[in-house]
Amino acid sequence: MILIVDDDNAVRMSVSLALKRAGYEPWAVGNEDDALAAVRDERVALVILDMNLTLSTTGRQGVEMLRKIRILRPEIPVIMITAWGTIPQAVTTMAYGATDFVTKPWSNADLVARIKKALAGSEARNEADRHVKTLDEMESEAIRDALRRCGGNLSEAAKLLGITRQSLYRRIEKYKL
Repeated sequence: MILIVDDDNAVRMSVSLALKRAGYEPWAVGNEDDALAAVRDERVALVILDMNLTLSTTGRQGVEMLRKIRILRPEIPVIMITAWGTIPQAVTTMAYGATDFVTKPWSNADLVARIKKALAGSEARNEADRHVKTLDEMESEAIRDALRRCGGNLSEAAKLLGITRQSLYRRIEKYKL
């Protein structure tokens, strides 16, 4: 599901229609409270976030919302969208973790391509994050690396690892290296 956050109903409807045509399920909201509630829903895979959710054109609201989304769901890609886009705004949002920056008016084909790219990148990162190495795996890997670096010399490997040779022997037995 793709969350669209924009105060302009016409924008929400236009983006929703483009997403439906591309085979995505849109969820459109018009304010910060609804957006933050929606972001908590695990079905949301990506957010399209307007920089300005009121008549202000500073972009501060969008940056603040982006920061809140990053706290709630750091893994979710966020594409910023604005009619008042500037290079400094784009740089700021990217520094806060935005995946992309789109200016209004947008090309539906370009927007859908950016969404596909963001979702593909997100899926790759999530796949890599699924397997978190255990301490034993990390220690075993470090010992193997030290032994390789030292050409199998146990005394040198122990010194490199900052442990005694006897501790290294025990760990080699433990990990069956």
